[in-house]
Amino acid sequence: MASVLLCDAAVHVYWATGAVWPADDSYDLSRAVLGFGSDFRPGLVLPLAGLLIVAAGLVLARGRLGRAHRLGWLWQLGTLAITAGLLTRGLLGLLWCVPALGHTPGVFYWMNLLVYTPMCLGLAGCGLRLLGAGAGRSAACRPGARWSRTAAAGAPVAVVTLALLGAFAFSPTARSRDVPTAILGQAASAFVDTPLARFHHVKQGSGSPVVFLSPGSSWAAAWTPQLTELSAEHTVYVVDLPGQGYTELHDREFTFDLNGMTRAIDTYLDAVGLPRTVLAGNSWSGGWALAYAQSHPDRVDRLMLLAPSGADRPDPVEWEILKLPVVGLAMAQLGSSSLPSLESAVRGLLVNPDKVSQALINALAVPSTFPDNVRATHELEARLDWSETQRAMPRTTTPTLVLWGSQDSILPVEYAATFEQRLPAVRLHVLDGCGHGLPLDCPSQVNAHMREFLRGY
Repeated sequence: MASVLLCDAAVHVYWATGAVWPADDSYDLSRAVLGFGSDFRPGLVLPLAGLLIVAAGLVLARGRLGRAHRLGWLWQLGTLAITAGLLTRGLLGLLWCVPALGHTPGVFYWMNLLVYTPMCLGLAGCGLRLLGAGAGRSAACRPGARWSRTAAAGAPVAVVTLALLGAFAFSPTARSRDVPTAILGQAASAFVDTPLARFHHVKQGSGSPVVFLSPGSSWAAAWTPQLTELSAEHTVYVVDLPGQGYTELHDREFTFDLNGMTRAIDTYLDAVGLPRTVLAGNSWSGGWALAYAQSHPDRVDRLMLLAPSGADRPDPVEWEILKLPVVGLAMAQLGSSSLPSLESAVRGLLVNPDKVSQALINALAVPSTFPDNVRATHELEARLDWSETQRAMPRTTTPTLVLWGSQDSILPVEYAATFEQRLPAVRLHVLDGCGHGLPLDCPSQVNAHMREFLRGY
């Protein structure tokens, strides 16, 4: 056990030097090792290496010095914690080997199946034996050994059981599906029925069409300032795609991935009779708009992307963890069960929350409690493959406006460079004092750049 833990520590020290072998970069490396994306920075991997060295020392001390040592309780407790952690990872790994329980990246799936899970279960078995070692010589040691082994085996089983219940037996209380139309101002909320979904959308104004895709995990109200401003010169549509807002999915075979979301955009544009349009999106929906323009260039005149997904870079860790089967779905379910926590998450997207009413913040959080939307949050995070959109960027000739907040805490402003360098027809503007939720956070600056970009359209 100690040898394996020390070898693992050595690998982490190796990665701390900036090496990413056998992957191409640290993001690909983390997806292969963890199942989700993270930058393997020295500040992350060196502390992990230190923990592994300490763990190896505790296991070695338990094996060589035994429980009779004056610090034997420490060796025993440390070995118990290490064994429980290994067994938890091994049991979760068994669940991740079942494709029906969720999507896993290809490399991680096979590494988990052939290496990580067998190794963790094998080491956990060694740990359980070690926790009982020496108990036969002393009757006083036997109850402690039994307790240690029971705790080391029982705690992981309890954790995995709770994860399964959270993912498949628990469902958050959905709030009312009545659209709070007062939040939308003068715009009329309506529905468009198709075999794929009953799309909720808002339409206002007259002139050349502009279609806003509701930001990921949000709904049409997030574009209210732009709806009001641009409808003076354009026919503005704001649509909730499947898994977002108040749209209700009909097609139960629908997949929450890039193909599914671009098919939904195509279905909606057909349903409202728009052969060509301007597409706009924020965050996830910016990536969907980009993917649609790449696959349907004949239908998109211009793109307006606000802090968009689409670059093959990691999301924040709290979002990346949602990619894990069972665990990610359980986290999505539990996270959507508390409206105050959802409201806090909305505020976290803004640098200037004083520009948004409490009523609007409350209203933005409500659709995140709908069952299809909760499932979509997990599945989209797991299945959206932004390497596809990044590879296609050099061939994307659609005129594109990219806006990014200088204080974006979700997708760092550094990601904007990927769009600026790879898109042939791009205008990039970084907005000072703005966060990730640009449409609401900095509406006057956003509206000014959009008006200028759409001039003459």
